[in-house]
Amino acid sequence: MRLKYIPVYAGSFEEQLSFYTDKLGFKIVSKIPFYEGAECTLLETGNYDVLLAISKRNLHTNLKSCIILNTDDCLSDHHTLKALGVEFFTEPQYQPIGLVAEFTDPCGNKFVLLEERDYNN
Repeated sequence: MRLKYIPVYAGSFEEQLSFYTDKLGFKIVSKIPFYEGAECTLLETGNYDVLLAISKRNLHTNLKSCIILNTDDCLSDHHTLKALGVEFFTEPQYQPIGLVAEFTDPCGNKFVLLEERDYNN
């Protein structure tokens, strides 16, 4: 088994798609029918083995996603994303796993920008 798709639910589909393509720089790969009556737009994230599957949120659910984006330079990416209008709810801070900063997309899905660090070496 291997991870292939990460589902992300959108209340405002066009706003959500714009956030991922214009601000995060992800590329649209294709559209697929994921469930009966539910089409997903697949986005390439730079990791060609894992795709984000953006779909309209079912009005009867309040599902949210938490996605961890790995980076080589958390401070630089934090600055770039803030300049593009991404609102962070935590500034970069050191955690046991590394340097992290957290933000949400327009529909409230949580993202963790992570620069992994090994503090023992």
